[in-house]
Amino acid sequence: MKKRTCVLMTVLLCGLLVLAPLAAFAQKTTINVASTFPPDSPQDKGLNKFKQLVEERSGGRIEVLIHASGAMGDERSTFEMLSSGSVEYGAVGTNDISTFFPKYFICEVPYVFGCQDDFWKFWNGPGKELSDIIEKERAVRTEGVIFRGARYLTAKRPIRSVEDVKGLKMRLPSVKSWFKVWESFGALPSTIAFSEVYMALKTGLVEAQENPPETILTYKFYEAQKYLIATEHVYSAARILSSAAWWNSLKKEDQDLLSQAMTEGIAFANSITKDGDAQFVKQLQEKGMTLITVDKSAFKQKAQPVIDQMAQDEWDPAFYEKVKAALK
Repeated sequence: MKKRTCVLMTVLLCGLLVLAPLAAFAQKTTINVASTFPPDSPQDKGLNKFKQLVEERSGGRIEVLIHASGAMGDERSTFEMLSSGSVEYGAVGTNDISTFFPKYFICEVPYVFGCQDDFWKFWNGPGKELSDIIEKERAVRTEGVIFRGARYLTAKRPIRSVEDVKGLKMRLPSVKSWFKVWESFGALPSTIAFSEVYMALKTGLVEAQENPPETILTYKFYEAQKYLIATEHVYSAARILSSAAWWNSLKKEDQDLLSQAMTEGIAFANSITKDGDAQFVKQLQEKGMTLITVDKSAFKQKAQPVIDQMAQDEWDPAFYEKVKAALK
């Protein structure tokens, strides 16, 4: 009897020794972040801070994989994956708002915001209401916002006034409101995939484009463009999103861990971009670009009739009133 008991205990012990590492392995969780931003960008640095904190604080139980430069898809497909619950986190701009919530797409229409303060007044005010709408209608949570900077125009020829824009062949993303504003300036915009912009500039297919200085620097557009024009027509946001379906499946302690780590990661990214335009502009000048300052009020005045028409025809009136009140 004792011998049988001893054998049984030995078998059980061996079984536990085999199952223990399997149980530990089963408890390990992998979180994927579909990022449209390139490695070493401020947004990527914030995400890597998040990754570091999560893996440290979970004792390695949670692994974070960052898929940069749109490796998992562009902004639209990333948003759709988040909505369906097929990816946990995403780092995007505002393409999802312009595509799926156009009546609320006021935040990145040229010359609605006049400065960085306006940017934060929106995202800390009406922008939170917009985030709630997106979560309710598409099951995508907004974890936080990273300031990317103001968008500058770059060109092969000098642009010193709004009149100089007339006839300018420029690349724009496929955002209807942006086309309307730049066409009102007399530009000749066309849509070119972002991955093809560099070659389009180099070959002369287009002679201008617009982006935040950090993007102009990261993607080396300075190699194909001589002039950096401080139009500062849009104050761009990077948004960190998550799948509500996935988030709601997590334990409270994991939600708390992830939320705190993401808050710190986003704060780290914003510490880089807070005064980032100045440092990126300086680097672009060191790369050989000529900086041109323009009368932004003249550009805004020219854009205002288009803004007023969009407000009347396309935007949610109550939401627009909240935006105007927040920006006062």
